[in-house]
Amino acid sequence: MRTIKYWKAEAMPRLIYILFLVVALVSTSCEKEDAKKGSFELIDAPSKLEVKAQGGTSTYTFKANGSWKIESVPKDAWIKISPREGNGDGTFTVVVAKNYTSEIRSTTLIFSVDGQLQNNTLKIEQAGAIAGEQEGDSYLHFDGHPSNLEIVEGGGTTNYIVRSTGRWRLELEDQPDWLSIEPMEGNGDTPIDIIVSKNTYIERYAQLLFFLDDVQQPNAFAIHQKGQKLQVSGDVVLKEDFNWLNYGSEIFNVTDGETRIGSWNATDIAKGWTSTINTTEGGGSYASIYARPGFVKLGRTSYGGDLISPKLENVQRTKDLVVTFKAVRYATGDHYLLTVGVKGPGTVSVKQFDVMNVANPNSNLEACRAAWKAPEATYSFVVTGATSETQVWFLGGAFDQRAGNWPKTTNRIFIDDVVVTVK
Repeated sequence: MRTIKYWKAEAMPRLIYILFLVVALVSTSCEKEDAKKGSFELIDAPSKLEVKAQGGTSTYTFKANGSWKIESVPKDAWIKISPREGNGDGTFTVVVAKNYTSEIRSTTLIFSVDGQLQNNTLKIEQAGAIAGEQEGDSYLHFDGHPSNLEIVEGGGTTNYIVRSTGRWRLELEDQPDWLSIEPMEGNGDTPIDIIVSKNTYIERYAQLLFFLDDVQQPNAFAIHQKGQKLQVSGDVVLKEDFNWLNYGSEIFNVTDGETRIGSWNATDIAKGWTSTINTTEGGGSYASIYARPGFVKLGRTSYGGDLISPKLENVQRTKDLVVTFKAVRYATGDHYLLTVGVKGPGTVSVKQFDVMNVANPNSNLEACRAAWKAPEATYSFVVTGATSETQVWFLGGAFDQRAGNWPKTTNRIFIDDVVVTVK
């Protein structure tokens, strides 16, 4: 009997994508043929594996000259390869899970040696289930037979129902710390939650395995979470202009209305900028930083204040950062020292700046605005080894500026326009 295979229209983009990628990879390999030092050869040179809907296991022997790696394009949960990488000659096993759908499905194995893609590939094609085919006396799967879960960067919780004829348990391959399942075991049909945390790095994958009465089942479930663009030099991880602050006056020597951080409204506090309580004797046991319209003042007479940024949550893994900011001294008669640093991981390239930029006179609005625009108002330093736990820290002078303890009793510094970028 002649069998005619029909391809659904919606399956074509996937097929075209696979063929395009494989051809592109093979073409790249051909261009670099002269540079290859390793080889990967399947014994008897098979190019295709055809699997029935019930699934199956196949083992292949190969010869390899170097460190090899096997990948499937695209990555699918219904196929498992073991081992996926190694060195020298060996064997690998392909386990194909049962296909509960009527759709034909396929993937392609590609091989690389010492980082160089090989010309040979192995296509795996599985038949669809026949209409009315029974699952048998025992089964374990998710309701509806989904084979994978796609999650956005922000994470979330997804609900499924386990369909089972007996005691079951689920196991996460490699035990990733970014997702959890509740519950992980049960008896019979049971609702479960798959909980995925926020992803601040590149895309990531996990595989969920099924066990029925302590026997691993051939089906598996892939979990893929989208990731962020890999950070490169110049990417901004924090940008703060303080335009949400609106207290007091822009004129530096007009202190009426400027507001200590302890009295900021709830919306402003929620921005995450904080300050250290000054416990110096006579200091009133409060943080000595003050909000103005669009900028912050550090310190008051006899007592210094610091400014601490929120955690740099947008930093991916460990990065070197450049911190740029603007600083202006309150008045010509004030001391001029500004100390910088970090809370948490990282070290700074510079620990102190002499802030000589000042508005003259500081009672004039135009002079104050000009001081912010002056080239000497901009400063920068490098943080080496920062992570998402790092916070940037600024201190005007010292906490104790009482007479005899500091060059002058006033060391007030204005801060604005803090920008942190990847170095």
